[in-house]
Amino acid sequence: MIIGLTGSIGSGKSTASRRLAGLGAHVLDADAFSRDLTAPGGDALPEIAAAFGQDIADETGALDRRRLAQIVFADAQARLRLNAILHPMVRARMERRTAEIFAADPQAVVVWDVPLLIEAGWQDACDEVWLVSAPADLRAARVVARDGCTVQEALARIRAQMSDEEKARFADEIIANGGDIAGFLARVDALYRRVCGGKT
Repeated sequence: MIIGLTGSIGSGKSTASRRLAGLGAHVLDADAFSRDLTAPGGDALPEIAAAFGQDIADETGALDRRRLAQIVFADAQARLRLNAILHPMVRARMERRTAEIFAADPQAVVVWDVPLLIEAGWQDACDEVWLVSAPADLRAARVVARDGCTVQEALARIRAQMSDEEKARFADEIIANGGDIAGFLARVDALYRRVCGGKT
C-alpha cells in the first residue's frame, strides 16, 4: 500500500512522517530526494542554474535554498519553472525506490511524504491520501521558529500553497494538528493500525 502524506508548510506533516517511520512504515521523503538532487554535483543543478542564474548556488556548490525560496514564493511563474525541473526527477526516484521495497516485501506500507502531493497531481500513485492540517496562524509561528524567517515570509509561503480546504477534497483522511501533540500522534497511530489490519 502507498499512503500519500501531505500537508502545507508548518502543518506538522514531518512529525506524522517520523511517527509512521517509527511504527514500521517505509517513509520516502520527497524533500530528501530534492536535497540530494540539488546537492553539489546533483542532477538537477544544471537545469536550475540555467533557469535562475549561476549565482543560485552557494559557495559549496549546493543550491542556495533560502535564496531560491525567496524567488519562487514571490513569483508563481518561477515556482512553476522550478517544479517542472524537480518534480519529474523526484517522482522517478520515489517510484524506483517504491518498486524496490515492494519487491522485497509485497505487504509493505510505503509512505510518500510529499508537501505538494496534490498540487503535483501525485495522488494518482497513492492508495490513500492523508492530509495533516493546522490553523494558518499556528503554521506561520512554526515556520518562523523553524526557519528563522520573518512572519511576512512565512505568510507568503503559506499563501503560495493550496489551502487546506482545497486539499481536503482529495484527502481520504484528515489529521488535525492544532497543538495537542498526544492526540495528534494517537490519530496517526490509529490510522496506521487500520491500514495494517490492526497489526503493528
